[in-house]
Amino acid sequence: MRLHGHTRLELTDIHTGAVEVVEKDNIITNAVGEIFNGYGGSLNKAMLLWRGQQDDPNAPKDLVTMFYGGLLLYDSPLGADPATRFPPAAAGITGTAIAGLVNATTNTTRGSANLTETKLDPAGGTMTYVYEFATNQGNGVIQSVCLTQPQGAYYSEMIDAPNASPVMAGRLSFGGALGGDQLLTGLLAKDCYPTGERGVLLYADPAADEALAGRVDTARGVLELRRHCLGLRTLDLFRRDTQGGWDSLVATDTVDISGFLQSVSGNAGRYCRLCFDAEADKLYLIAAPEGSTIAAGGSIRVREYDRKTLAARDYTVPNNTGGALRAAVSEAKSTPLNGTVYGGSLYMTAPSTYQIYRFPLADPTDVQAVTMHGDTLQYLSDAHDGRLYCYYRTRGVVLNTEKNELFSCEAAGYDTTTTGFAAMVPVLGEPVTPLRRYYSDSRMRTMRVLRANYLATINDLPKAVEKTADKTMKVIYTLRRGGVTA
Repeated sequence: MRLHGHTRLELTDIHTGAVEVVEKDNIITNAVGEIFNGYGGSLNKAMLLWRGQQDDPNAPKDLVTMFYGGLLLYDSPLGADPATRFPPAAAGITGTAIAGLVNATTNTTRGSANLTETKLDPAGGTMTYVYEFATNQGNGVIQSVCLTQPQGAYYSEMIDAPNASPVMAGRLSFGGALGGDQLLTGLLAKDCYPTGERGVLLYADPAADEALAGRVDTARGVLELRRHCLGLRTLDLFRRDTQGGWDSLVATDTVDISGFLQSVSGNAGRYCRLCFDAEADKLYLIAAPEGSTIAAGGSIRVREYDRKTLAARDYTVPNNTGGALRAAVSEAKSTPLNGTVYGGSLYMTAPSTYQIYRFPLADPTDVQAVTMHGDTLQYLSDAHDGRLYCYYRTRGVVLNTEKNELFSCEAAGYDTTTTGFAAMVPVLGEPVTPLRRYYSDSRMRTMRVLRANYLATINDLPKAVEKTADKTMKVIYTLRRGGVTA
C-alpha cells in the first residue's frame, strides 16, 4: 500500500499562551513492507495480524495502528533513506507515546494519546494520531518524529525506568510471534553450549535458504559449522532422521582450532563461546582460561572469522581492569553478556558486581568501564544498531555502545528466571524480523519474531524544537492512502 504522512507539532507556553507550530511531511520507510514480504514470503500472516488477548485492553483494533501506532521522538535527525530500519545509537530518545494509551506511570519520557482527537477514517483512507505531553513529559531537543509499532514506544532509554505492568510483560520486547520455524528440527537441542551435540544457532540466510549452527569439538580441536536447510525454497521429501522428523542438516564445514582453546578438559564448554555480529558479517570464537575468574593480568583469546571466506584473525585481550573478570563465557539456557563480541569490542563482566567492561579489538589494552547507573545486564537478549538489550520479566536494560552507558526501558521480556532468557538470532538482510531462540519443553526452540522498535516513518523537522518544563506539546501525525510506497 502507498502511504503519505504529515506531522504537526504544537508547543504551548504555559505562561504566555504563545503557540509554536512546526510541521512537515515525512518519509515512509521500508520496514513494514519487509515485515509482510520477508523470509521468502513464508511468514505466518495470521500470526502477523495478531491483535492481542482479552487481557490486553490496548491491543490495536485496526491494522494501521498495529504497525504505525507508536511514536518516537529523537534528538538528532535520522535522514531520508527509506532503508533505515532503526536509529543509530547516537540518536537519543526524547519522547514516546502509544496509540490508545494514557500514560499513568512515572515515565516522564512517555506522553499520552488523545483518545478523543485520534480518529480512523477507513472510507477516506486517513488515520490521525494525536499525542499530548505535559510540562514534565518529553522534555529536551526534538529533531526527528517517527512512527513505530505500538510496543516499540516502550523503548525509551532512561535511568531507572518504571516496571512494565503485568499486561505488558511477556510481549513487549518482541512484538508477538510471527510464526514458527519448525523445519529447523535438527537444532532443537536440549542445551546450547557450543560443545553440545548440535551447537548454537548463529544466523539464518533466506537468500541461501540455510541457517548456520556452530559446534566446538574440544576433543578433536575443530569448529564445526553446520548448515541447515530453512526450507523456504526447497524441501527434500526424502530427508528423514532416525526418529521420523525432517533432518534439516545438509552440510558441515570443519575448521581447525587446535591450540586456540585455553581449556580442553571435560569442562571446556564453559570457557568457549560462539557468536555472530550480523552488521560486521563476522563470526567470533572466544576462549577463556579455565577457572571461576580471570585474574588481573590474565587474558582472553578472540578469533574473528569472515563469514563468507572463513579467513581468520586472532586477538589477545588482556585483563587490565585491575580486578577479576568472570571466566565462564558459554551458555546453557541463557545467553550471558560475558564473552560477547559486538561492534568490534569484547564485553566482559566482573564477578559479584557484574560491572561491564568493553575491550575494543582494535586496541584491546584500551579497556572501558561502562557507566552502569546502578543497573546490570547479565544476559543478552539482542544486539543490533549499536545497542545491546536484555529483556527481564518486568523491564528491559539497554547498553548504548555510542554513549557507553546502561539505560533501562519499559519493554519487558517473555521469560522468567526459571525457564531461561530468550536470545535473538539474526536473519541476514531482514533485521526487523529475526529468529527467537528460547528454551521450552526441555529443549531449545526457534520462532520468527518482531523487533518492535523499528522506524515505520521518519520525519526530520525543518528546525530543532526544544520542549521544556514551561511548555506543553501536542503531536498530530496523519497517515493517508497515496504518496510514497510503504
